[in-house]
Amino acid sequence: MELNKHFFKTAALVVLLLLSDTLPAQSAKKYWVRFTNKTGTPYTINNPSAFLSQKSVNRRVAYNIPVVDSDLPVTPSYITQVAGFPGVKVLFASKWLNGVVLSTTNMNSLNAIKALPFVNDTFQVNKFKVNFTEPPLHVSTAKTLNNNEKTSSGGYNYGNSYWQNKQINVDCLHSQGFRGTGITIAVMDAGFFGVNSYTFFDSIRGRGKILGTRNFVSGGTDVYNNSTHGTMVMSCMAAILPGVLIGSAPDAEYWLFSTEEGGSETISEEYNWIRAAEFADSVGAHILTTSLGYTTFDKSNQNHSYSTLNGKTAPMSIAANLAARKGMFVVNSAGNEGASLWQYISVAADADSVCAVGAVDSLGTYASFSGKGPTFDGRTKPDLVARGVGAWVCFNDTIPFPANGTSFSAPVLAGAVACFWQAHKSFSNIKILDTLRKTASNANNPDNFIGWGLPNMCAFPVGIKEEQQLANAIAIVPNPFQNRFSIQVRETQLNISEVTILDAKGAVVYCKKVNMKEDLDIELPELSGGFYILQLTTSSGILSKKLLAQP
Repeated sequence: MELNKHFFKTAALVVLLLLSDTLPAQSAKKYWVRFTNKTGTPYTINNPSAFLSQKSVNRRVAYNIPVVDSDLPVTPSYITQVAGFPGVKVLFASKWLNGVVLSTTNMNSLNAIKALPFVNDTFQVNKFKVNFTEPPLHVSTAKTLNNNEKTSSGGYNYGNSYWQNKQINVDCLHSQGFRGTGITIAVMDAGFFGVNSYTFFDSIRGRGKILGTRNFVSGGTDVYNNSTHGTMVMSCMAAILPGVLIGSAPDAEYWLFSTEEGGSETISEEYNWIRAAEFADSVGAHILTTSLGYTTFDKSNQNHSYSTLNGKTAPMSIAANLAARKGMFVVNSAGNEGASLWQYISVAADADSVCAVGAVDSLGTYASFSGKGPTFDGRTKPDLVARGVGAWVCFNDTIPFPANGTSFSAPVLAGAVACFWQAHKSFSNIKILDTLRKTASNANNPDNFIGWGLPNMCAFPVGIKEEQQLANAIAIVPNPFQNRFSIQVRETQLNISEVTILDAKGAVVYCKKVNMKEDLDIELPELSGGFYILQLTTSSGILSKKLLAQP
C-alpha cells in the first residue's frame, strides 16, 4: 500500500440482510448461519485441554476464569449436516458466536438449511466499503531530542522513540527489568511485510519471539505480504535498534494475524477478526491489539449508525467482550474520525471491556482526528490515550519516521500493558484496565476526548502493592493437577489456618483446619476433573485461587 493511503481503515462491520428468494443464484454469496445450541458436542467444559492449549488453560486457572459453553467448539454434526447440502461450502465456524460462514449458489439448499431445527437464523454477509482516512503527518509539537534525553535510566538508548515510551512511563518498567517477558501479544492487521527480514526485528526473530502466524484472509501462514500497516504497528511494540527505535514491549512474544481484506469481496473482516481472536485465546495469548475499525458498508442504508455503538450489537464488539471475559486484555484503536461527520469511535472500540485507545501529541494534547465518545448507551470512551501524533514507526529497513493515527497509539499502549502485566502477574486483565484508569492523568475528570488520559505505568493506588504481595505469597504446584498438589508458602510471615476447596457450583468438597507456615501436600484421589476454587484463610485475609483437576 502507498504510505499516504493506508493506516486506519474505515470499513463496515455487520449490518446483515436476511436472504431473499429473489437473489440471483449464478454467483456464490457468503452467509452467516447461527445455531441455537451445542447439543451433541463431544467436548465438555470439564476437559478443556481437548480444545484449548495448556497455556490457555493456565491463563484461566491463574485468573479464576471458568470454562463455559462458549468455549466449546461448534457441534461437529451441525457443520457436517450444513456442508452436506448441494452447492454449499462451509468456510469456517465460530465457537463464540456458535455458527458458521458458508458459501453457496443454491438458494434451495440455503432455504433447507434455514429450516433445520438447530438453526437460529441466516444472514447474508456483505462486501465492505474501504476508505483509508489516516490523518496527514503534522508534528508541530514534537519535541526535539538531544543525545542525553534518548537514554533511559535502565540503559536503553531509545533514539526517536524515547518520548512516546516516556510519556506513559513504560521506560520506568523497562529500567526495572519488565520488558514484556512471558507475555504474548496477538496482533490483528492487514499484513506484516518485512517483519521476517527487516533489521528492526532481528532481535525478536533471533530470540524466537514470533510464536507463529496465521492468514485468516487467504488461509495458510503467510502474513508477510505487501501491506506494511502491520509492520508499522509492530515497530511500536517490538522494534529493537538501539539509538534509533525501541518498542514499548521489546521482550514480549507475538502472534501475527492477517485479518484485513482490503477491497476484495471475500469473507468479511469482522468474522476474520473473530476467528483470529478465538485462535489467540486457544493458544494462550494475553493481549489482543487491533489498529482497525469498522463503520461503513458499500450501500449507505447498511451503514453502522451511532445507535449501534452500544458494545453489544456488532458481532465483532460482542466477540471482543467475550475475548476480555476469557481473560485477554483487548486493545482497539479509537479510530481517526474525530474531525469527520462521523466523529465517534468505531467498532470494536465501543465494547465495554475493550481498552479503546485515543491519540495525543507529545504534550498530551488531544489529537483532533482521534475518535470520540460517548458510546450510544452513555459510556465514556476512549479509555486511555498514548502518542498518536508524530509517533515513530518503521515500514522499511532504513530509517523510522513520525506518523499520525490511533493505529500507533494503540500498539504503543498495548506493549506497555505487556510490561505492566509482567510486573503484576496476579492482576487480571480487568483489574489492569481499572488500575491504569485510576492512575492516569485525567482520572479525576474522564471525558470523551482522552478518556482517563495518559496511563502512568509506574504509579499505583493505595493498597495495590499489598494485595499483589498477598497473591504472590502462595503458589500451587502443579496446577493443573492429577490427584495431588502442593501449597507452597513463599512468605514466611503468612500463617494459613484453613484450607477449603469448592466445586464450580460452590459446594465444599474439601475443608481442613491447619496451622501452616510451610508447604502443604494435599491428596484428592476421588476428585473428578474440572475447575475448583481453593480458599485459604490466612493471617492477612482470605486468598482464593483457581484449581484445575485433570481427569
